[in-house]
Amino acid sequence: MTFFDAMQRLSRSSTSPLLIGGLELSHPERVEPFFQQSTDAVFFFNHLGEIVYFNENLPRMLGYSEDTLYNHFAVFSPPEQNDSVTTFFERALAGETVHYTAQGLHIDQHRLTLKITNMPIEQEGQVVGVYGIARDITREKQLEEDVVQIRSQLELTEQIPELVVFHYDPQARTIEYSPSLINYLGLGPEQLKELSNEQLHKRIHPRDFDPLRFQVIRLLDGEIETFEQEVSVLNANHQYQLLRLKALRRDDQSGLISLILYDLSEVSEARRQLTLEREQTREIYEALDAAISQIDLSTGRLLFHSKGFFQIFEELPEDLVLSEEWLFERLDPRDVPAMKQFIRRLTSGKSSTIQYRLLFPDGRCKWIEDQQIPVFQLDGSIAYTNSIMHDITLQKEYEERLQQLAMHDSVTGLPNRISLTETIKDWMQTNTTFSILSISFNRISEINNAFGHASGDQWIQATSALLYTSKPDEVFFGHLGGDEYAMLIPSCFKQDVTSCAEALLTLSAAPILIEPYALFARVSIGISRFPDDSHDPIELMKHSYTALRRSRREDHSAVHHYASNLDIDYYRRYRLEQDLHYAIERNQLFLEYQPKVDSWTGKIIGLEALIRWQHPEWGRIPPNDFIPLAEESALHIAIGDWVVETACQAMVNWSRAGAELVPISVNVSPKRFLIPGFEHQIEQALTTYKLSADLLELEITEAALIMDDPNISRTLEHLSQLGVRIALDDFGKGYSSMVYLQRYPINVVKIDRQFATHIAEDRKAQAIVKSILYMATEFNLAVIAEGIETLQQLEMFRSLNCPNIQGYLFSRPVSAEVMESFLLREVLYPIEACSLASDTVPSFSVPGKIKMLKHQNQALDFSFSNIQAHRTSTRHLYFTTKTPLPLQTATFEVRLTEGNQMVSCTLSIIAIEQGQYVGKYATVQEAELVLRFFQSLRYTE
Repeated sequence: MTFFDAMQRLSRSSTSPLLIGGLELSHPERVEPFFQQSTDAVFFFNHLGEIVYFNENLPRMLGYSEDTLYNHFAVFSPPEQNDSVTTFFERALAGETVHYTAQGLHIDQHRLTLKITNMPIEQEGQVVGVYGIARDITREKQLEEDVVQIRSQLELTEQIPELVVFHYDPQARTIEYSPSLINYLGLGPEQLKELSNEQLHKRIHPRDFDPLRFQVIRLLDGEIETFEQEVSVLNANHQYQLLRLKALRRDDQSGLISLILYDLSEVSEARRQLTLEREQTREIYEALDAAISQIDLSTGRLLFHSKGFFQIFEELPEDLVLSEEWLFERLDPRDVPAMKQFIRRLTSGKSSTIQYRLLFPDGRCKWIEDQQIPVFQLDGSIAYTNSIMHDITLQKEYEERLQQLAMHDSVTGLPNRISLTETIKDWMQTNTTFSILSISFNRISEINNAFGHASGDQWIQATSALLYTSKPDEVFFGHLGGDEYAMLIPSCFKQDVTSCAEALLTLSAAPILIEPYALFARVSIGISRFPDDSHDPIELMKHSYTALRRSRREDHSAVHHYASNLDIDYYRRYRLEQDLHYAIERNQLFLEYQPKVDSWTGKIIGLEALIRWQHPEWGRIPPNDFIPLAEESALHIAIGDWVVETACQAMVNWSRAGAELVPISVNVSPKRFLIPGFEHQIEQALTTYKLSADLLELEITEAALIMDDPNISRTLEHLSQLGVRIALDDFGKGYSSMVYLQRYPINVVKIDRQFATHIAEDRKAQAIVKSILYMATEFNLAVIAEGIETLQQLEMFRSLNCPNIQGYLFSRPVSAEVMESFLLREVLYPIEACSLASDTVPSFSVPGKIKMLKHQNQALDFSFSNIQAHRTSTRHLYFTTKTPLPLQTATFEVRLTEGNQMVSCTLSIIAIEQGQYVGKYATVQEAELVLRFFQSLRYTE
């Protein structure tokens, strides 16, 4: 599996990057060499513990082929340690970085000792996998075991095990045969009875008999108490075996002489083996890049050290005494406190590991990892410590580089979101008053889709450079993602933060060059303030971004300061996203229909079905609010299919009422074409409702065609062959609509409504519309102009010979029942679109604040938003606000102020009448207080 495939498999979102320790993996082609060049084994697990990516060091370490490594980590781990390794893996999945030592199984089933680090792989605050690094330390562990084994063998050779023990009675001149002697000589019971002293003597090699006899006589005469001598004796296999005989006189009354025979051949072999293993151990010591040593803690003396010790320190202490003075002179001052604590732990008998820096006269710095294990004497005191030291300078440089990548964006080189958050924390801790400006250029998705991601990267680099050159030195500047940035502006800055933001808006006036294009941006800015808006870094950033989202709703460059009502907007969006899942089954969605008419006669030539949502709490929800929510999930499929079914059912009903049917157009989400089977869904609906295919028209936007997916082309061709009409919506708004007319089976083009807005006074708009009409005639395409609201606009389109129009001039979107009457009438007449008359605006208002306390019995902690109260009664308060509020299910606190007077009350919203919210007082007493407050005010209606 390639690195890119592994990233795709782990990722849960196509837009958000994966993070390792804060490192963004947004550009796999740049990050992959970093992992491949690592000297250690690097691998990624998914959340199930299965390996989905590894570098070339992992198969080299474990011996497995690359195809067999895509497996669960338990396959490569001894069964007895699965529970402990799983625990470390689960800690990493919980967001923790863990370091541990474990055994791994080589393909030939021998075991490796591995030092492992696991780090969480995160996306959008969720852990989606685990990143691992493994180092093989088997040789080092084996070295420790060899040292213990050699020491044990030394002790064994100093106490050679007895082979044969027996006794000689000098008075009777007989031998007391012990089981060990009988077994050694290989004698049976009958042979033992017949064995004479002479036969026993013949078992001793002739060259050894006389010296042995001489020593025995001396022992019997009392000249010596004991002696030892080497002697060769025939064993049970009738072979001479070199033994060492030790004889001593017993101290008891028996006068017996005890004899012990030791096998000197085994001793010789043990000595030879000991010498060989000592040489092997020395070779291992010299070959390792680690420093192996034994240190007497009481004196600091080096009892033993390998060649690696000199390679790390590059010199040896005088008299091999590793004193604190000698060590601390070479230690980085920042690591002295940790080293002192490390020494205290060792002297208390606890094993410990430390990482510290050594400084050298030429300015070099080495990172050292030192692991020391105390060895105790029988009385419990510390004899010495075994130390293994590694030079980990390269590892630390790797970690620092990883941290650098984690804190900076790879495309712009600017501090990223993590670095911004850390800086905000630092400024908060120093009580620095500041503002956060979240800035967006609002073009990155459009540029990526139209020109490719390479041009998108150029756009990001150009916009970041533009902001960087525009910012003052006092401002901290970072990259949030895409073409979004953040500035931290301290209160000591000479300019007002609003003035600074407005100056940044002027960046939208100048073209930004992205070869070979000159593009303009719409700059949006959101502002939050510390400490006014929050004392939490994450929340303060979120508030700034919430204000930015409000700015994006404007059709021009704009600045918005964070206000508490933005919290309610965010909460409303969250609630709508939840409730949208049940909107169809709860019959909250419905369709309205807007007619398309002949420009000269007003005859209805078609309809457009427009989806609406009547929410029981939040009222009528604009399509621009809930359609994007549907497309963020799979809901757009169910909603789109429901629209087609409902529109077809409406046509059947109109036909039964005697109306002459005209084509009805349905808007289709670009994502719907990416789901296989859409064409069959349309075909089935036409069959079910027995409708001709030419009565159904599908409206698609340029965004669907920009994807250039083979499924889209195939689906459109299939639908066109069925006879379904395809309309290209918002024509003239995009970059390459002409190409789409040539490539796809388009039947209708709808001229974007922005041309209608300016058609009367803008000669360029007139020229573009004229060109579109000429091209449509040549391509045999139907044309409809959208957004016609005035007679002047109608006359202009008539003068340009535009055949069909759609807009408020002839009709707003209406219900199915009203549309049925229109179809029966067949012809509509123009009516000038009008706005709300000025005399309908309330002439009296009192400024106030409103705060949502509860929603569906859930307590909330929102700030106050602005309202205007217009009148009150003994039961109800009537007010307006720009913030959408829910009906029936929420409780609010309201505060009204006028001069020095203030009154507060609690209410719930029960209705909307003539654009005003109607709030019901919680108690009669509160209603009376507000009524007296209104009566005390002097105003003129």
